[in-house]
Amino acid sequence: MDSYTTISRFYDLENAGFTEDLPLWAELARAQGGPVLELGCGSGRVLLHLAREGCAVTGVDSSPAMLALARSRLARQSSIAGRVTLREEDFTRIRLGKTFPLILLPFNTFAHMIDPAEVRAALETVFQHLPSGGRAALALPNPIPIYGDPPESLVLERTFRDEARGVAVQQFSSLRVDRAAQLGHITWIYDEIDPSGTVTRTSIPMTLRYFFPNELAALFERAGLRLLHLWGDYDRSPFAEDSPVLIAVAGRE
Repeated sequence: MDSYTTISRFYDLENAGFTEDLPLWAELARAQGGPVLELGCGSGRVLLHLAREGCAVTGVDSSPAMLALARSRLARQSSIAGRVTLREEDFTRIRLGKTFPLILLPFNTFAHMIDPAEVRAALETVFQHLPSGGRAALALPNPIPIYGDPPESLVLERTFRDEARGVAVQQFSSLRVDRAAQLGHITWIYDEIDPSGTVTRTSIPMTLRYFFPNELAALFERAGLRLLHLWGDYDRSPFAEDSPVLIAVAGRE
């Protein structure tokens, strides 16, 4: 089963407060003009924001459960429906027959490409859908602090409420880093606590790949792209060892 089939019922609740990346994606969209392609659009957090900003956006995701969330959210925002196209497909194989001045893979989407064949296929999709002068932007975890001092125990990530079900939710994570393979084996744990104090636990394993800056530059070059920017935060500050994220912008010249 796709991990996001299970995660989907928690996803929008746990990420409701995460908005700090949205201004950057909107700025890039305005700078590039034209329609935007989001690969791994999930429940539409970024995609719907761009549509509200006036952008035409195509979102691709392979998870039916996550796209169901996106469609549900879109149905409540009829004024932007004409600017949004959703496609349920594996974006490593999709060919839409058109190009987009801006392609986005936000919020660790590219980290789901865990083997070299997937990495090559994802970048080929990007290349095939970028025109000359187009830009692609990826947001990834910064691997350096994770490699240097990975957490060794269960970490409480956040708490939130599911009002529809009347439960409090505690989200934990456990991480095992395989440095040689550049993989993080994560277990997400959701404890739902009902008013009587009964706890229902859901555990979801997931594997993500860590990418390093010079590696990204080489991967882009091999795919016919050129690394243009490495930022360490959504304010476009330069990437450094202790940056909270790794944002790479590539171009097809």
